[in-house]
Amino acid sequence: MIWNDPFYLGKNCSKKYKMLKYRISNRMVHPGVYLLTFPQGEQGILEIIPSLLLLQEHYPTDSLRIVGMGATKKEAISIAEQIVSETVSARGDADIAAYMSGA
Repeated sequence: MIWNDPFYLGKNCSKKYKMLKYRISNRMVHPGVYLLTFPQGEQGILEIIPSLLLLQEHYPTDSLRIVGMGATKKEAISIAEQIVSETVSARGDADIAAYMSGA
C-alpha cells in the first residue's frame, strides 16, 4: 500500500488521519471511510472504494496507491472533483498520475 504525497484529506477525516492511516495500513476495521486510489486496471482516472474492502484477505493492496480519504462517499466524490479540477487547471488534461508525480 502506497500513501501518495500530496495526499488529499476530507475535513471530517483530518483530526483522525494518523489513526485511520494506521488502521487502514494494518487491515483493521474502520467503517465509514472512503479511499481515493489510482485504478487497479488501465482504465479510469480515480477509484473511490470503501476502506472496508481492504479487509478482504485477497484484495490486492501491494500496488494500491491511495491519494485521498473522505469520511463519507459524498466527501470522497468532492475530493475527487477537486483533484481533477486542479489537474486540468495545472496541466490542461486529466492525467492525474502525471500531475501527482510532478511530471
